Amino acid sequence: MHISEDRISHIAHKIYDKLYNDDLADFPDERRALDAIKDAISGFFSIMEQVDQAVRAKLASYSQAKVPGSREWEILYQKFYAEELAKRKW
Repeated sequence: MHISEDRISHIAHKIYDKLYNDDLADFPDERRALDAIKDAISGFFSIMEQVDQAVRAKLASYSQAKVPGSREWEILYQKFYAEELAKRKW
């Protein structure tokens, strides 16, 4: 899943506003805080993309190909996704 820069920026602003308005954090430099939040979001989606690709490659390597979207494919996808996250300690 690709997420656009605009969407990442929008999410970062929402997180920043929530943290600031709920008095959970005080940021001396708004620009720096937003950049840190954006980096964290980008990193998160990058890892999720890598996990997704690894799982899809594993499913594609089966001798009896599973049909994407089928119940069996979805169950295996979820199982392998959880395993891949655990392997990466997420």
